[in-house]
Amino acid sequence: MTDQFDYKSPFGMIGRLADRLFLEKYMTDFIVRRAKALKEIAENNEN
Repeated sequence: MTDQFDYKSPFGMIGRLADRLFLEKYMTDFIVRRAKALKEIAENNEN
């Protein structure tokens, strides 16, 4: 499974700056945590 996440922050240059400063890392960490949680659920629900 491959997650693809595309986003564009509003507010032009200010939005791009926010992306670089904190949003990109936050969203990457979120997706990694989500993948780990889904893996754990899938492995614990094997029959």
